[in-house]
Amino acid sequence: MRAIPKSLLIHAAARVKTAPVDFWENEEISDREEITFVRMEPSHRIIRDENNAELQLSAVLFYDCRNSRPRGMEFSEDEVILFGGQSYRIIEVEPLYDGRRLHHYEIGMVKCA
Repeated sequence: MRAIPKSLLIHAAARVKTAPVDFWENEEISDREEITFVRMEPSHRIIRDENNAELQLSAVLFYDCRNSRPRGMEFSEDEVILFGGQSYRIIEVEPLYDGRRLHHYEIGMVKCA
């Protein structure tokens, strides 16, 4: 299976690490990593979390394992992605394979404050 073409990977985002800074767990950005050649698509899909509560996704981030930069990134739930001046929290990470190898990630996100 061919990689997702760079002509479709038109967006850039940033993955940030946050650290609680006070008693009320207000978060502050402690580390920022730029991600380029990705695609961000709006979404209205409804998923269920581990507590069987329904969540409506705000966006899906497509990260191609060959063309997106930096290469070899791995994503996990509860990480924060900045895109277009908005913060998104990762709710779902879906790795998709082309038969033998990891082809791309589809990352479901909700908006966060």
